[in-house]
Amino acid sequence: MPELKLKQIEYEYNTWKRTLEYLIDENIHLKNRLSEILKNRFDKYLLEEVDDFQNRFIQEDQLVSLIRHDIVELNKLFDREIFEKEKLKPEIDKKIRKIRHNLMAAERQFGELKLDFNNFLSENIL
Repeated sequence: MPELKLKQIEYEYNTWKRTLEYLIDENIHLKNRLSEILKNRFDKYLLEEVDDFQNRFIQEDQLVSLIRHDIVELNKLFDREIFEKEKLKPEIDKKIRKIRHNLMAAERQFGELKLDFNNFLSENIL
């Protein structure tokens, strides 16, 4: 693989890792906030919505885990490419496109989750 392309992939790889860490960290903060809400004055009639948010937080964790796994798999392909040269290029390109797509979807989904959760708290809890 050409040197410039490898540099670009390395840059993206580092960006992906930072993005995943951000998503993980923010999701932890939202779950902690939910826990605080449940410990304090809480309307029991809102339990179904709270349960829905908890499930969405868990789904986000699962999505991040799947993307992290794909990134590890991509890294393994690069290790193999040293020995197999251009044979793996189509597989690597496909994996990169998949990671880009899934990460963009995860960021969009998480942004909606944060907005929904904050709106829910503003309307019902605070």
